[in-house]
Amino acid sequence: MKIVQFAEPGPPSVLKYVDAPTPEPKPGEVLVRAHSIGVGIPDVSSRKGTYSWMPPLPCTPGTEMSGTVERLGAGVTERRVGQRVIVTARERPQRGGCYAEYITTPADGTFVMPDGAPMEAGATLANYQVAYHLLKDGARARPGDDVLVWGAAGGMGNALIDICKADGMRVIGVASGAERCRFARDMGADHVIDRKSESVPHRVMEITNGRGVDIIIDPVAGDTVATNVKMLAVMGMLLIYGGLGGREGDMSPALRGAMGRCPAIRRFSIHYLDHMVEPRRAGMRALLDMLGKGQLKPRIGARLKLAEAAKAHEMMEASAVMGKLILQP
Repeated sequence: MKIVQFAEPGPPSVLKYVDAPTPEPKPGEVLVRAHSIGVGIPDVSSRKGTYSWMPPLPCTPGTEMSGTVERLGAGVTERRVGQRVIVTARERPQRGGCYAEYITTPADGTFVMPDGAPMEAGATLANYQVAYHLLKDGARARPGDDVLVWGAAGGMGNALIDICKADGMRVIGVASGAERCRFARDMGADHVIDRKSESVPHRVMEITNGRGVDIIIDPVAGDTVATNVKMLAVMGMLLIYGGLGGREGDMSPALRGAMGRCPAIRRFSIHYLDHMVEPRRAGMRALLDMLGKGQLKPRIGARLKLAEAAKAHEMMEASAVMGKLILQP
């Protein structure tokens, strides 16, 4: 079979498309043939060597895959050959591994695709899993909340908008440029702010009649924290995940300046669920139920061959994709 692998961290060019033996499932495992493989920020961070949960080198990146069960290991009764399933590295002994034509994984850590759902959609649910727990656990979001979503035209933006709208929240999306703003609006954002040509704080206050928003979800952090806090409504919460803009430094001045509104800041990571098996799996089952009901509408921004993984990473780093980027064998 073919896999994508890198021996040492570095630029996208370190990703090599190589031959490897097709693995045999051990007791309790299944062998899955890939249909679609999601590309995400953890993959890019792993390749760069900056991911805190790096698997050992040489490394095959990849957090998520949809595919078909090809073989069963000894003792497996909960899956059958030919079943359409989702594989997630969050249910495997270590992160990564999904940039491959075939993968072995614990059978009880796979998830059955809903009837009628496209296989490609199964390769987007790692984003939805983060979005689900950001909103449900991190923000404790409620119907009627106003939610500001930065990066609204990306794969995470897609996931956050879908879940917010399914749960009766109002979404203010922030994107960069007219094309990305149109995309966010088409995904269902109630309002979209073009950060290239508009003042985000001014537009937020205009949209909310000076009240501010209940929840802000920000993957950048860095020097954006103070501005975000100023846009929060009374008892509002800023959730930081990803930290793509670097460490935010001392947040005390931003909080002190808004004490009359009692703001909160939470740094979120999906890794809080690493040792909480049932809550993690319950969240995925809830998402699959929503997918089966048509409440989730993942947009595929680009489809590349598995052999083009390096190009995929270049596109991710250039923010050249709207929606989700997937690889296919």
